[in-house]
Amino acid sequence: MTRSAELLVQPGGATGAEVRGIALLLHGGTVNGHGRPSRLAALGLNAPAKRLAELGRGAGVAVVRLRYRFRGWNGAEASTLVDTEWALETLRRDHGDVPVVLVGNSLGGRAAFRAAGHPNVVAVAGVAPWLPPGEPVEQLAGRRVLIVHGDRDRSDASAADSLAYAERARPVTNVRRLEVANAGHFLLTRADDVWAITTNFTLATLTNRDPSLPTEDPSTPLRTPLPIGYGTR
Repeated sequence: MTRSAELLVQPGGATGAEVRGIALLLHGGTVNGHGRPSRLAALGLNAPAKRLAELGRGAGVAVVRLRYRFRGWNGAEASTLVDTEWALETLRRDHGDVPVVLVGNSLGGRAAFRAAGHPNVVAVAGVAPWLPPGEPVEQLAGRRVLIVHGDRDRSDASAADSLAYAERARPVTNVRRLEVANAGHFLLTRADDVWAITTNFTLATLTNRDPSLPTEDPSTPLRTPLPIGYGTR
């Protein structure tokens, strides 16, 4: 049986003719695997999806989650990227040339950054993104970029790799990268702060506002700490 990717519209967000911007959320997964995507990985985006829909509807922001065909990237197949590119084309067909912010977690982060060259994409936010050595950066030109990573993440989606990626991308565009102190890959103890700053960045971009991040100056260090309590502001 052939599987198909699927777009899931978050209830509470803008729909139909009222859509003036889209947040496309891409969940995590595995390096390899042709099994079904993990439900647990998808559930990790529940909180930011609800927050984005609630805060963004008045500004015409639709929130859409992508359900991949497979749980893995799968080498040269780049399965997650293929699904993301399909999603972007489907959204353009349905809503026209509205701006899109890609929000990718872990595996989804790699797909988000790879797909950033799509003409509708205006920004990319990566939460603990998987950015292995050799990933291209040229497609980020003209896009806003945010990376949030735990400084103790030594998984395949390591903090060291995202830092190296950000350093290579900085000559191409304005990259903001924040580190969560003493946190590993899942960022559980600081989830409120991580998703608050990510949703703020996403909504500000889609509504043409300044995201008011702790890294306003483009020359700010790429290991700037994420302020404790940001999610309660």
